Amino acid sequence: MKIPELIENLPRSGIRELMGLALQIKDAIHLEIGEPHFPTPPSILEKLADFYWKGEIKYTPTAGIASLRRKIAEKFSREKNWPISEEQVIVLPGSLFGTVVAFRALLDHGEEALLPDPGFTNHFAQAILCGATLKRYALLPENSFLPDLASIRKMVSSRTRMILVNSPSNPIGVTFDESTASEIARLAEELDLIVIADEAYEKFVYQGNYTGMHRFVNPERLISLFSFSKTYALSGWRIGCMVAPVKLVPALSKVAEYLIACSSHISQKAAEIALDLPEEEVKKMRDYYASNVEIACQLLEEGEMKFFRPQGGYYVWVDVREYGMPSLEFCKQLLAEEKVALAPGETFGENGEGFVRISICRTHQEVEEGVKRLVRFARRRAS
Repeated sequence: MKIPELIENLPRSGIRELMGLALQIKDAIHLEIGEPHFPTPPSILEKLADFYWKGEIKYTPTAGIASLRRKIAEKFSREKNWPISEEQVIVLPGSLFGTVVAFRALLDHGEEALLPDPGFTNHFAQAILCGATLKRYALLPENSFLPDLASIRKMVSSRTRMILVNSPSNPIGVTFDESTASEIARLAEELDLIVIADEAYEKFVYQGNYTGMHRFVNPERLISLFSFSKTYALSGWRIGCMVAPVKLVPALSKVAEYLIACSSHISQKAAEIALDLPEEEVKKMRDYYASNVEIACQLLEEGEMKFFRPQGGYYVWVDVREYGMPSLEFCKQLLAEEKVALAPGETFGENGEGFVRISICRTHQEVEEGVKRLVRFARRRAS
């Protein structure tokens, strides 16, 4: 049977490829996937029990159950000083689904989307699958992995419709300062661009302050995406949300309606309960991962490996260019020899080649042992 050329030419995610290989190796250390190692908080499961046993788990409105949308709007308005209404909130099966909804709802075939490179590999594939023309703007070490607004401006054409930004970023861990965020806002206003802000890692900031794009971007041209998977360790429940201008909600909801009808009812109830968790519970997870960052960075420094110290997110970005191997091959050999799975930089774009991504959202012991093995492997390669 013939497979469409578009699908045939779409590369696999290097993250999932390494995960698949690692699952075949007994006792492999998994530092390739950005999934919290913490279980679903017990208090969520306890409070969900009554709802579950009643069995009234049904289809819901596409945009989500009203009580959850209202609670999200109230929480964001209160905690972020961001006055939004529940009509602006769309509940999604994971924040990642928000990008495909935005691309499909707002881009005509061939219109252009600006995406960061290195950037999350799924975003690239989503834009292509939606018929968009993908334009990658470089995040380079010489610019501290921040966007170069002058070069981005030169990339914009009459068909450029949107720019996606990700802070704290996957895979690098860079977090925008106020200057960068305000420059992006000015650029969007000047060139009439929609801003898609992927803020899935908003609660995991280790240096400086989290700068939400809503503080700078005209609200009529901003779509923000948030994750319950990261913030509340609800990855397997597949639940996230989008905040969008009211005028765009009908189009966004229409696309979501035809793609998934609605998010899981029970997952939405879990998310609703999660919003009542004390902030201290989220802080415990953040502090745990902050200590993992320090463990990883100290070991890399001792091993004389080059890396970017993350300001936020779940990852440490490591430069392996000096070892003379493509990043995918580096990761495969590391896995075969040391039983450690990392994500190859090439899967995050052309500018990711020569780097690897360490996920630090594991136990202290796994991160420590995994990075020790990486350093040992790199020393062998260097010699």
